[in-house]
Amino acid sequence: MTTSATRLRATTAGALLVGRRRAAQDVGLLAGTTLLLLAALLLALALPRLVDRAADTAARAAVERAGTAADLVADPGGSVVGDVLGPAAATAGWLAAEFPTGLGPRSASARTSTFLADAPGGDRFFTRLAVVVPLEDADRADGLVRWVAGTEPAPVAEELQVGPERPELPGRVEVGMSAAAARTLGVTVDDGPFVVERGRTARGPESLLVVTGLYEPLDPAHTAWRDLPELVDVVPVTAASDVDTLAGLYVPVGVLEDLATVVTPQSLQTTVRATVDTTRTTLDELRALRRTVLHVSATSGRVSTDLPAVLDAFEDRLVAARAQASLTIIGIAATAALCLVLAGGLLAGRRRALLAAERARGASLVSVVVRALVETVPLVAVTAAVAVAVVLVALPGATGTVAVAAAVAAVAVLAPAVLAAQAAAAAWTRRRVPTDADERAHAATVRTLRRVTAELLVVVLAVAAVVSVRRRGLVPVGDGDVDPLLAAAPVLVAAAAALVVVRVAPAAVGAAGRLAARSRGLAAPLAVARAHGAATAVTPLLAVTVAVALVVLSGTLVQSVRSGQQDAADLRVGGDLRLDGRLDRDLGRAALAALPDAAGVDALASGSQLSGRTVGSGLGLTATLLVVDAAELARVRADRGLPVDAGLAALGTADADGTVPALVSAGLLDRLSAHPVEGDLRVGVLGEPVAVDVRGTTAMLPDAGAPPLDARAAAPAAVEDDGLVVVDRDALLATGVDVPAPDRAWLSGPGAVAAVTALALPPAAASGITVTTHDGWSRAWTGDPLTAALQGLQAAGVGVLALLLVLTLVLVVVATSRERGRTLSTLRTLGLDAGTARAATLGELAPLAVGGLLGGAVIGLVVPWLVTDALGLPWLTGDPRGGRVVPVVWPVVVAAGALLAALAVAVGVEQAVRRRDRLGDVLRVGDR
Repeated sequence: MTTSATRLRATTAGALLVGRRRAAQDVGLLAGTTLLLLAALLLALALPRLVDRAADTAARAAVERAGTAADLVADPGGSVVGDVLGPAAATAGWLAAEFPTGLGPRSASARTSTFLADAPGGDRFFTRLAVVVPLEDADRADGLVRWVAGTEPAPVAEELQVGPERPELPGRVEVGMSAAAARTLGVTVDDGPFVVERGRTARGPESLLVVTGLYEPLDPAHTAWRDLPELVDVVPVTAASDVDTLAGLYVPVGVLEDLATVVTPQSLQTTVRATVDTTRTTLDELRALRRTVLHVSATSGRVSTDLPAVLDAFEDRLVAARAQASLTIIGIAATAALCLVLAGGLLAGRRRALLAAERARGASLVSVVVRALVETVPLVAVTAAVAVAVVLVALPGATGTVAVAAAVAAVAVLAPAVLAAQAAAAAWTRRRVPTDADERAHAATVRTLRRVTAELLVVVLAVAAVVSVRRRGLVPVGDGDVDPLLAAAPVLVAAAAALVVVRVAPAAVGAAGRLAARSRGLAAPLAVARAHGAATAVTPLLAVTVAVALVVLSGTLVQSVRSGQQDAADLRVGGDLRLDGRLDRDLGRAALAALPDAAGVDALASGSQLSGRTVGSGLGLTATLLVVDAAELARVRADRGLPVDAGLAALGTADADGTVPALVSAGLLDRLSAHPVEGDLRVGVLGEPVAVDVRGTTAMLPDAGAPPLDARAAAPAAVEDDGLVVVDRDALLATGVDVPAPDRAWLSGPGAVAAVTALALPPAAASGITVTTHDGWSRAWTGDPLTAALQGLQAAGVGVLALLLVLTLVLVVVATSRERGRTLSTLRTLGLDAGTARAATLGELAPLAVGGLLGGAVIGLVVPWLVTDALGLPWLTGDPRGGRVVPVVWPVVVAAGALLAALAVAVGVEQAVRRRDRLGDVLRVGDR
């Protein structure tokens, strides 16, 4: 037999038999370790997949919240008149060919330009002829409405139509009007059709539009109405005009031939709209749709949509969510892995005598490792298979990284083998101890230098990780993956902190020993005598420190996101409620007049904003001009608890020289200081410059209007102007210049929401006024599936890490119970009571618990602040000003409570076991 074969046989012979026999002897400990491993693998595999599933749900929600902005709008290149399934159907077929998946219902619409008409009461309104066709069910296009009054429009008799033989007759088209619009305009068809004249010449009207019936949409939210909301109800006029409303005239498919007699196909604006299917769409499918949209838009120029912008903003938000989720996932995995190392050390400690005997009989360290691997590999493989099967069954179709779970499994396989080899090596070593004292001192110095070098390496890695994360900021990672560098930073910093505590602990224990020496009891000296070993044990201290650090870090991030979301709601709403839109029309003016006197409304401030206003002359500076009711706005902000600029309430007091008091943003004021202006500083207002008197600075930002709810709300606003200028409306009016009409208003007071609700304002599409409440926007933003999933993950992570803290201390107590039992058993023969034994155990573990709590708490509070830019807080809070970390106490309290509970459980378990020992057995047999 060759030498290699002999060595192989000596190394592996009996490995299966020895492994099976030892597993049977320690079945309880192995079962507990297996359960811990199973739980760790389930979390490591399931958490990334849960984040991935939440990302799918959140992506669909982002597209839905974007509304019509995410729809695909295509130009048919022709008219639907006379042939509704002609160019429109061809365009729909082209869309279906270019986008085989991802699109929902498609519809076509055609409309004339607007023109003025007279209502029965004498008021005037804008109107236009319009056609809508749901292309997915074109045969039932007229099934969109229900006729509730009059008769359904029908083709006009041929002898009444204009033509070469009857040029004196105007064209006629029978049309319908929505019942809601008819009520607003006072139109009835009870006594006959309502006739609208379109165009007028010397001979009379060019065409007659005969409203024969009133209808109600069967589904006002149907996608067919998205391009033409005026067919559902009156809508505000967007152009500057004295006429307030626009009401459409609906042309059914059956009378399209009549429409061709009064308009030319070239005068119709025709579009085909396709919605995005969000019923069961995944994020990957939406990404594929985005790529197709960009390609088709670039090559054909026929498709327009904001879908890429919506998905890009969502991707940025998803990157931020995954970055924070990776901290929790890696933290749980790292703490669980350290617990597995402690369990492996406990197993090796129980077998120390057997390993020493094997080593004494000539067993090599390789053979010890092989026998340990034979025992652990099958257990880990079976456990991993069970974990994978459970995750695949519970979360089918979801994707996520397996790297974290593989690392945990590797620790579970290698830790028992490495620790067993270490225990066997410690039993006998070939290293000879020199007899010379100087040589022994030199050897000790070399060992110390090696240890210090390793510790310094950990510190350097921790610092490098933090610096790298700070420099690179937030970066995307693969689908379902975690950011390894960001996730490793807290663990590395916690490891460095644990090493610092290990270095400081002996001095602290020594100081405690000097105090304990003065005590009269036995508990304090005994606890201090044993505390030195617990305080310098790196692995337990590292596990406690990492767990505490991640508990505090997760809690800090949860609180920071929640606080940031409230700050974002304060910034975007600016009060308890805000109104945006056509407040200069009858409906808006009536609301602004009624709300100040409503019950529960403390203050109301209206305002308007103009961008691109020239500041000074020849300076090249522009500003955003915010014209507000200054005193009322100051009161609204004060009622809400928002910061109020000094001097804001006094802007209404005009200067005697005719200048307008103003507040200017600090950045603009610095630019103006660099370019002194001779005479008065002037700011352009509706084309006419006004002299302003700068009375101070403002911390307010340009108001972007009604805040959106999709991920684009968190995108930093594009800075187009050099700053903000705030002036009072009345002070500006006193100068005689034209003042912009109000287009926004802020309300405060406990009854503000109820007062606006009582006005019963129509929806924004009909009224032109968007109502946003502070609490409503905050609930909608915080209720986003991605944010809710992340916050749930972090809160659950706090609980899991707290349980791992308890498990860590229990494992430490169990691992040291044999040595401590020997000491306590000996002292019992000298009269040691149970209370003193408990106090000694608590004192022994105190440095470990206190050191881990202090180091972990500091790391958990400092690391988020150090890596703020890599956490993407603005994308989760909705505050475009940037994220800020909010330090809080409650995560530290949770960690401290978990440590106290762990100490109580560990001491209680050990006391219960020691209570069975009888003093006679101790005197006769000795230690246990």
